[in-house]
Amino acid sequence: MSKLILGLVGSPRRYGNCEVYIKEITTYMDFEHRLELIRLPGLNIMPCNACYSCIMDSPCPHKDHLERLIEHIVRADGIIIATPVYYFGAHSIFKRILDRGFLFYRYLERTYGKPCILINIYGIRDRIGVSPQALMVLATFLGLDIKASVNIKAALPGEVFFSEVYRKKAKQLADIIFSEKKAINTYGCPFCSSEIVRMKKDYFICTLCHGRFRIDENGRRIKIKEGGVIGPPEHMFLHRDWLRGMKARFLSSRKKIMRAIMPLNSIGEWVNLD
Repeated sequence: MSKLILGLVGSPRRYGNCEVYIKEITTYMDFEHRLELIRLPGLNIMPCNACYSCIMDSPCPHKDHLERLIEHIVRADGIIIATPVYYFGAHSIFKRILDRGFLFYRYLERTYGKPCILINIYGIRDRIGVSPQALMVLATFLGLDIKASVNIKAALPGEVFFSEVYRKKAKQLADIIFSEKKAINTYGCPFCSSEIVRMKKDYFICTLCHGRFRIDENGRRIKIKEGGVIGPPEHMFLHRDWLRGMKARFLSSRKKIMRAIMPLNSIGEWVNLD
């Protein structure tokens, strides 16, 4: 049966490295497949209103592209997501999508477990910043199975296509997307493999799964405590239920809260930039 691969291109540049590398990976797939591509920066993704409508199973007031994007993820058998690194971060479209992430709960049971590959394209040696974090958060809260998160150095448009090393990497990624294997690093968080942590006096806290670990005198990562963030849909839904409780708590105290903040209503002047 033919596999549907969805390529989510995080660059606005036509024929840029994100687009080219996603296509390159699929050329090494030795099974019948079809590639669909979505250029994310071209989508209309409105800012979240923080209204909690989606948490309460009501329709989102925004009639934009987000739910149609998630529906394409639901349809896909495998997903490849690529972003350029801008100012040490992923393209801003990923933040706009993540800010509306409460909508993910509506689709989580249908996106959970789908394999994905994450690609960060950067231009200057070692200057990857926090870009991998954005893609890993997106994949994690959609319940996707992260097969690999890779960082590719390629500054010029299409430069990635001329690297023999990255062509070999493309083949490796094509080989693992539907396999039992994962290209997981051996130096990140021992729970989820994220490389970005908060440093405490005697331990580290992963900024993705919030697991706690330390590194012993031999350089081994020692697990201390799981963060309780990542899990199957029924676990993720616990956070949704907590949010519903917070909404109910706010509504029950709304009049009291409004009376407290109304004296601040006339303080300051709003600036109109038009």
